[in-house]
Amino acid sequence: MWIAVIAWSAAVVVAAVVLGFCAYELHWKARRLQSDLRRLLELNARLGGLQGEVAAAQERLARAGVR
Repeated sequence: MWIAVIAWSAAVVVAAVVLGFCAYELHWKARRLQSDLRRLLELNARLGGLQGEVAAAQERLARAGVR
């Protein structure tokens, strides 16, 4: 009987360690994805500004008659 109790106790400890590690990994990856998302949104905003500048430059060139 003691062997069964020890085996179940070991299984519970191993399961707790595995679940703890999984929780840590999920938390770490969520923080990493949030950071990546923030950087991508900033980059998208900069890209929008550059697109506006390119459009303005194209209009100036079109008015000047340059192809």
